[in-house]
Amino acid sequence: MRDELHVFHVRSSAGLYGAEYVILGLIPALASLGIGSTLLCLDNQHCADQPLAAAAQRLQIPYQRVPCRGRFDPATVAALRRVLRRDAALLHVHDYKSAAHAWLARGRRDVPIVATSHGQFASSARLHLYHRLERALMRRFDRVCAVSEAMRPLLLRAGVAAARIALIENGIDTGRFSAAAVPLQRGEFGIAGDALLFGSAMRLTEQKNPLGLIDAFAQVARAIPNAALVLAGDGPLRAPVLARAAAHGVADRLHLIGARDDLERFYTMLDVFVLPSLYEGLPLALLEAMAAERRLVVTGVGQVAAVLDGLDVTPVPPGDAPALARAMIEAGRMPAATMPALRERVVERFSLARMAAAYAALYRDVRRCRERAAA
Repeated sequence: MRDELHVFHVRSSAGLYGAEYVILGLIPALASLGIGSTLLCLDNQHCADQPLAAAAQRLQIPYQRVPCRGRFDPATVAALRRVLRRDAALLHVHDYKSAAHAWLARGRRDVPIVATSHGQFASSARLHLYHRLERALMRRFDRVCAVSEAMRPLLLRAGVAAARIALIENGIDTGRFSAAAVPLQRGEFGIAGDALLFGSAMRLTEQKNPLGLIDAFAQVARAIPNAALVLAGDGPLRAPVLARAAAHGVADRLHLIGARDDLERFYTMLDVFVLPSLYEGLPLALLEAMAAERRLVVTGVGQVAAVLDGLDVTPVPPGDAPALARAMIEAGRMPAATMPALRERVVERFSLARMAAAYAALYRDVRRCRERAAA
């Protein structure tokens, strides 16, 4: 028997990044548990196309595009109100813009709201203000989900009641990401077959620290003659990354291959996966590389240390390029082998099925609480 509850996931997106992939994986997994969902994609006026809506269509995930022509758009509120006429609806918001529009759209209707804080990392005064407003709204939501324990103190300081905060860690498709995935062909990108290949999947932004990675790799290249570095992803720091590599004399050993939709094959092409981020919540790229059993070099940010607790991987301090370089050299000199213990940790704790089950239980608990309050 199907669950009568229907969840509307609301997301304003400028591309396909970690939070988007979480949502795209979560909705089909929820369906297998009897919870129907619709993805409401708020249009981004800066994007000629709408990548999240396009991905939902490609994956045959129920979705609707919702007009949104700026930071606040009354037409967006009106469109969401029309959607919310459906009975037994629950709103699940995934960013500050979605939270604000959904809150206004709900009005006086008795529609529960759940929010997931995927990581509030403000790179400007404007974003800092938006995140403060989002946290203020979260005080009024039925539940607020954090993807890492490190986010809990921030939510508590913002006035979110402890009883309303739930830790639900990200999950990935462990069938898709595995050591069995056929690797991309190195020659396609001009990478030598015998290279000791370091790599990362990242958006080229300050948070992900690609410039610090280039600084560290310059030291690695001097110590390991056949070392090469490949980055999957794009972003505003692409040109500075190329310039930094040229300044270090390693431009011919750096390969930028752009955004990929076949990352399961990217990871298995690597010898060592590197996560050089300055700050994170719970990065999907780390979980994906672990599921692919790659050797790891990571910074101790967000939930990373908790994910790796008890495993033979020691995180390095964020922003410390020499420490990152030393860890990369050490990992590169390890015997070539897969790391099955890393995959076991992901399968046990960070699977897509586990994440979906946690959200399903939370939605049903929210509905039960609402029903008891109305009785």
